[in-house]
Amino acid sequence: MRYFGVEEANRLIPLLTQLFERVRPWVAKAQKLSTELELLQLQGTRDAHSELLREEHEELLQQIRTELAQLQEMGIEVKAADGLVDFRAQLEGRTVYLCWRFGEPSVSHWHELETGFTGRRPIDNPGAFTTTYLS
Repeated sequence: MRYFGVEEANRLIPLLTQLFERVRPWVAKAQKLSTELELLQLQGTRDAHSELLREEHEELLQQIRTELAQLQEMGIEVKAADGLVDFRAQLEGRTVYLCWRFGEPSVSHWHELETGFTGRRPIDNPGAFTTTYLS
Protein backbone atom coordinates (compact mmCIF):
# COMPACT_ATOMS: atom_id res chain seq x y z
CA MET A 1 0.00 0.00 0.00
CA ARG A 2 1.24 3.46 -0.84
CA TYR A 3 1.30 6.40 1.57
CA PHE A 4 1.69 9.94 0.28
CA GLY A 5 3.31 12.96 1.82
CA VAL A 6 1.71 16.40 1.38
CA GLU A 7 4.40 17.61 -1.03
CA GLU A 8 4.08 14.50 -3.19
CA ALA A 9 0.27 14.80 -3.28
CA ASN A 10 0.54 18.47 -4.22
CA ARG A 11 2.79 17.64 -7.18
CA LEU A 12 -0.12 15.61 -8.57
CA ILE A 13 -2.64 18.49 -8.47
CA PRO A 14 -2.00 19.61 -12.10
CA LEU A 15 -2.61 16.05 -13.31
CA LEU A 16 -5.75 15.72 -11.16
CA THR A 17 -7.07 19.07 -12.33
CA GLN A 18 -6.53 18.19 -15.97
CA LEU A 19 -8.14 14.77 -15.58
CA PHE A 20 -11.20 16.07 -13.74
CA GLU A 21 -11.64 18.94 -16.23
CA ARG A 22 -11.98 16.22 -18.85
CA VAL A 23 -14.18 13.89 -16.78
CA ARG A 24 -16.56 16.32 -15.06
CA PRO A 25 -18.64 17.07 -18.22
CA TRP A 26 -19.02 13.31 -18.76
CA VAL A 27 -20.17 12.89 -15.14
CA ALA A 28 -22.73 15.68 -15.52
CA LYS A 29 -24.02 14.16 -18.77
CA ALA A 30 -24.18 10.67 -17.22
CA GLN A 31 -26.16 12.05 -14.27
CA LYS A 32 -28.58 13.79 -16.65
CA LEU A 33 -29.02 10.60 -18.68
CA SER A 34 -29.57 8.61 -15.50
CA THR A 35 -32.37 10.96 -14.48
CA GLU A 36 -33.97 10.70 -17.94
CA LEU A 37 -33.72 6.90 -17.87
CA GLU A 38 -35.32 6.73 -14.42
CA LEU A 39 -38.19 8.88 -15.64
CA LEU A 40 -38.67 6.70 -18.73
CA GLN A 41 -38.62 3.60 -16.55
CA LEU A 42 -41.26 5.06 -14.21
CA GLN A 43 -43.40 5.79 -17.26
CA GLY A 44 -42.90 2.25 -18.48
CA THR A 45 -41.31 3.48 -21.69
CA ARG A 46 -39.03 1.00 -23.39
CA ASP A 47 -38.40 1.94 -26.99
CA ALA A 48 -35.51 2.57 -29.37
CA HIS A 49 -34.92 6.04 -27.94
CA SER A 50 -34.65 4.79 -24.36
CA GLU A 51 -32.32 2.00 -25.50
CA LEU A 52 -30.05 4.57 -27.22
CA LEU A 53 -30.00 6.64 -24.02
CA ARG A 54 -29.11 3.54 -22.01
CA GLU A 55 -26.25 2.69 -24.37
CA GLU A 56 -24.95 6.27 -24.28
CA HIS A 57 -25.13 6.20 -20.47
CA GLU A 58 -23.15 2.95 -20.28
CA GLU A 59 -20.51 4.27 -22.70
CA LEU A 60 -20.07 7.42 -20.61
CA LEU A 61 -19.74 5.38 -17.42
CA GLN A 62 -17.10 3.23 -19.07
CA GLN A 63 -15.17 6.33 -20.23
CA ILE A 64 -15.28 7.71 -16.70
CA ARG A 65 -14.14 4.40 -15.17
CA THR A 66 -11.26 4.15 -17.66
CA GLU A 67 -10.03 7.68 -16.90
CA LEU A 68 -10.30 7.27 -13.13
CA ALA A 69 -8.63 3.85 -13.14
CA GLN A 70 -5.26 5.48 -13.77
CA LEU A 71 -5.59 7.34 -10.47
CA GLN A 72 -6.40 4.15 -8.61
CA GLU A 73 -3.34 2.52 -10.17
CA MET A 74 -1.26 5.35 -8.66
CA GLY A 75 -2.69 4.67 -5.20
CA ILE A 76 -5.10 7.62 -5.22
CA GLU A 77 -8.59 6.81 -3.96
CA VAL A 78 -11.39 8.42 -5.95
CA LYS A 79 -14.27 9.31 -3.65
CA ALA A 80 -16.42 11.19 -6.20
CA ALA A 81 -16.13 11.08 -9.98
CA ASP A 82 -16.64 14.83 -10.22
CA GLY A 83 -13.39 15.52 -8.37
CA LEU A 84 -12.92 14.30 -4.81
CA VAL A 85 -9.90 12.17 -4.00
CA ASP A 86 -8.04 10.90 -0.96
CA PHE A 87 -4.38 10.01 -0.58
CA ARG A 88 -3.47 7.54 2.16
CA ALA A 89 -0.91 9.03 4.51
CA GLN A 90 0.78 8.28 7.81
CA LEU A 91 0.32 10.74 10.66
CA GLU A 92 1.75 9.98 14.09
CA GLY A 93 1.87 6.27 13.32
CA ARG A 94 -1.71 5.90 12.06
CA THR A 95 -3.22 5.85 8.61
CA VAL A 96 -5.26 8.91 7.60
CA TYR A 97 -6.31 10.53 4.34
CA LEU A 98 -4.97 13.66 2.73
CA CYS A 99 -8.03 15.09 1.00
CA TRP A 100 -8.34 17.15 -2.20
CA ARG A 101 -11.41 18.44 -4.00
CA PHE A 102 -11.52 19.72 -7.58
CA GLY A 103 -10.87 23.46 -7.66
CA GLU A 104 -8.66 23.56 -4.58
CA PRO A 105 -5.18 24.88 -5.39
CA SER A 106 -3.45 22.36 -3.13
CA VAL A 107 -3.92 19.52 -0.70
CA SER A 108 -4.63 21.52 2.43
CA HIS A 109 -6.84 19.17 4.47
CA TRP A 110 -6.77 15.71 5.98
CA HIS A 111 -9.24 13.46 7.78
CA GLU A 112 -9.44 10.19 9.66
CA LEU A 113 -10.36 7.11 7.62
CA GLU A 114 -13.82 6.88 9.17
CA THR A 115 -14.86 10.52 9.14
CA GLY A 116 -14.79 11.25 5.43
CA PHE A 117 -15.07 14.66 3.83
CA THR A 118 -17.18 16.11 6.64
CA GLY A 119 -14.35 15.42 9.10
CA ARG A 120 -11.74 17.38 7.16
CA ARG A 121 -9.21 19.35 9.14
CA PRO A 122 -6.62 21.83 7.91
CA ILE A 123 -3.05 20.60 7.54
CA ASP A 124 -1.06 22.58 10.09
CA ASN A 125 2.27 20.77 9.68
CA PRO A 126 2.82 19.20 6.24
CA GLY A 127 6.04 17.55 7.44
CA ALA A 128 4.09 15.46 9.96
CA PHE A 129 2.75 13.26 7.13
CA THR A 130 5.32 10.67 6.11
CA THR A 131 5.69 9.13 2.67
CA THR A 132 6.16 5.36 2.65
CA TYR A 133 5.72 2.48 0.24
CA LEU A 134 4.54 -0.87 1.54
CA SER A 135 3.95 -4.07 -0.41
